[in-house]
Amino acid sequence: MKNIFSKLILGLCALMLVVSCTKDFVEINTNTDATSNLPDPGLLLPNIIRTTSHRSWKNSFDRFAVVADQIANQFSSTYGNWTRSDTDRFFWNNYDQIKELDKMINAAENKGFNNYKGIGLVLRAWIFQGITDNFGPIPYSEAGKAAIDINFPKYDSQEAVYSGILAELEMANELLGSTTEIITGDILYNGDISGWKKFANGLRLRILMRQSGRVDPSPEMRKIIGNPTVYPLFTSFLDQAALQYLTEFENEHPSFRGNVSDWASSTRLSVTMEKVLKDLNDPRLAVFAMPTPASAGTATPQYGGVPNGIKDIQQWNGGSVNHSAVGLLWAPKQFAPNLASENAAQSILMSYSELQFILAEARERGFITTGNAETYYQNGIRGQFEYYASRIPENFELPTAAQVIPPETYYTQVNVAYTGSLEDKLNKIYIQKWLSLFLNGGEAWSHWRRTGVPEIVAGPNNEGYVPVRYVYPADEQRLNEQNYNEALVLLGGPDNLITKVWWDVN
Repeated sequence: MKNIFSKLILGLCALMLVVSCTKDFVEINTNTDATSNLPDPGLLLPNIIRTTSHRSWKNSFDRFAVVADQIANQFSSTYGNWTRSDTDRFFWNNYDQIKELDKMINAAENKGFNNYKGIGLVLRAWIFQGITDNFGPIPYSEAGKAAIDINFPKYDSQEAVYSGILAELEMANELLGSTTEIITGDILYNGDISGWKKFANGLRLRILMRQSGRVDPSPEMRKIIGNPTVYPLFTSFLDQAALQYLTEFENEHPSFRGNVSDWASSTRLSVTMEKVLKDLNDPRLAVFAMPTPASAGTATPQYGGVPNGIKDIQQWNGGSVNHSAVGLLWAPKQFAPNLASENAAQSILMSYSELQFILAEARERGFITTGNAETYYQNGIRGQFEYYASRIPENFELPTAAQVIPPETYYTQVNVAYTGSLEDKLNKIYIQKWLSLFLNGGEAWSHWRRTGVPEIVAGPNNEGYVPVRYVYPADEQRLNEQNYNEALVLLGGPDNLITKVWWDVN
């Protein structure tokens, strides 16, 4: 076990090297004494993208998709076991990547590379959004100011962090395309600046919608939607922010060489996801899950979910022969020997479908006046089916690409057709958005916390609750105690799993 001194050094390093912002949370500190030693930003970029994308997917599979009730795991869903060591890893791993982005942004500023700086700001905003959504108040404005003797940075309110990252994303949109350097090391968009601008503006809409229970998003949303030339957005799943994996070792999907036991014994489709998909006659059931072992290879494959929060999943519905593991696109290669890594699932940072559902909700609630809510809604659904059909290899027998595309009657059924009251329509948007966020980092969990859709009921082993935030790392209580205590004042409640974050007014 690491001793206290080692912990102190690690904690200080992580906090001291995080990106610094000015009082308006935009300008980056530059170490002018070390500019000659700054690295080529193109050398830092690929590892930042790869590492953050890997961790986003793994965190989703291990925790976030479980608490969002998309998949089930008897260990992760025993929420009393969500220890501070778990949150330590999430907290510090993310700040570790902020440190790398700090280096990249400083190098870009020194060289006058606005494109690299813009990319760095987009990634930093995406990472900070994940941290604050999971904890609430976090170190932000002082997080990188160790150079001016701030070794233990204060915590900023989530409202202030959101304001800061929105400003950073606006700056990124302005910077991208303003210089002519060729981007190397861009394994997300292959140097396509327009893709990064679309990602930046999509993130802005995500954050504006998430805080809409606290701050009216209308002015900013209308500015973005009203000027697509200045503020471009995703136009299909082809330009969404999704990392394409390769066949080379260490460039494969994180699950491709993953732990077989996760699929064989502990992780399943959730009963909530099973019911939602079956009620909709939704072909994504065969994408998100494998047939039960008892029915695999038969003419009538069956799919069975497992509830979260039960002590022994082997006691549910006759045991594992009647349970569905997570679908082949995410499975280790032993389960899908005919699936090459480059055909497997991507790590999605933000999807075209998520954007369309944001726009559908914004139009339905009057935040924007451009476009048609039903059109946005249907675009989101169709984009999902088209995306997954595009990921299915030709040698797959179940599902085939054709089987993933539903008949037109899918859109006219009562639970999908865009009809009913405002509440009915919003509920349909929310259900489809939750489905679209399958294994997409912490987004399904945040979506559920904001909307309450779908209904998630705590299992008998959940101590009567479903978590709505992470707890802070143990080191913060010991080494940054004063600021930690001030963070709890900003949080407005105790540091536990049931104190809501600022935007969660559901």
